[in-house]
Amino acid sequence: MKNLDRFIEDLKSNLGENLVSVLAFGSQANVEDAKNNLNLMIVTNTLNAENLYAISKPVKKWVKAKNPIPVIMNKDEWYSSFDVYAIEYADIKQNYRIIYGEDLVPSIQINKYFLRLQCESELKNLLLKYKNNFLMNVRSDREMKRLLNNVIKTLLVIFRSVLRLHDDSVPYRAVDIIEFASKYLSFNKIVLTKIAKVRYEHDDYTKQELIFIEAELIKDIQNMLKQVDAMHF
Repeated sequence: MKNLDRFIEDLKSNLGENLVSVLAFGSQANVEDAKNNLNLMIVTNTLNAENLYAISKPVKKWVKAKNPIPVIMNKDEWYSSFDVYAIEYADIKQNYRIIYGEDLVPSIQINKYFLRLQCESELKNLLLKYKNNFLMNVRSDREMKRLLNNVIKTLLVIFRSVLRLHDDSVPYRAVDIIEFASKYLSFNKIVLTKIAKVRYEHDDYTKQELIFIEAELIKDIQNMLKQVDAMHF
């Protein structure tokens, strides 16, 4: 990857020994020939405004090449964030690749209490956003389809965490994640599977399906929130 190699060289040039680690995470982490859409985490010894200024140009180039803006933190932030970012760190542990420097991932410790708590928080935020967007966009099929795409993306993150809470394996395909999660959460599997197939497998909704799903989803998220709230680990 020409863009990645150049980006790493620019980071090394501007940060020197202050650069501790660069790792790729997410669905593209282990795709060696991925051309873009690669999520990176950059860890430094110290991080201040001067450091950020020094790497601002290469970061802009990296993002201009259609990659997400990297997550940048110092080592203190890395070690102190296992609680508030339990979901994100659990995802990183499952799928990552060291691009440069030290492998900090084995140091990650996931506490199930914090993982469950973040699942509850994410569901509450999702329910609030869904209701607000429903109010504003329910008369537009295009906007509601976009909303459903975002909803299933968030739910899959939560479902992966629910599987980890129960020490279950986490499959790759969206429809399989939904199937596995249904062992621990009660929801309308037909509805969520349909949304996943539209989002990830190029399926589409009929008008009647869309109307039914829009209404059913509110109840599903509400019910899942109650179930996650009642979980104890």
